[in-house]
Amino acid sequence: MGTTYRFLATVEEASVVLDWFRSLPEQVVETTREGGSLFHFGGFGPRHSEAKQSPLVNVFLPVKKRGVLTTIGEVHFLATPISAFPGLNKINKGFRAWLGDKPCVYSHRPAFVHEWSYFLEGSAKNWDPDIFALPDGLAALKRGCYFVAECDDDFVLDGICRSLELRGVEGVQRPT
Repeated sequence: MGTTYRFLATVEEASVVLDWFRSLPEQVVETTREGGSLFHFGGFGPRHSEAKQSPLVNVFLPVKKRGVLTTIGEVHFLATPISAFPGLNKINKGFRAWLGDKPCVYSHRPAFVHEWSYFLEGSAKNWDPDIFALPDGLAALKRGCYFVAECDDDFVLDGICRSLELRGVEGVQRPT
């Protein structure tokens, strides 16, 4: 199953997550792609055709959509079980601590106060991992910016945009 972390950030700020992984002393090969990067920690083991048997971390950076929506960033430690790669597990714990120092803006924990739920649209609240906010992401949230899950498709985004237009949100862009 792997381990997933989610974070709010502006598109401009999101590279700090990549920089966190790039600054690690471990041997890592980064493969960049549109919307993020895949990190292979080759010093911990080879890359297999089955991702869960490899020391891989997949990072999805926030992307601006429809003019007023920003996707929630995601970090996936793909190895299952992660304990099969002790070095990667140590990095996982370090990243969890780094991200955990940021404000948690959404959680399924029973006592959690959902102060920011109104601005999390689509399937953003349907996933288990807590959502933490980097500084500019939190500032955007406080300004009333809306965030959606990275996996929300055009059908979901169409419904969100109609809803936002009914709320009077300006700047919604329809697909061309």
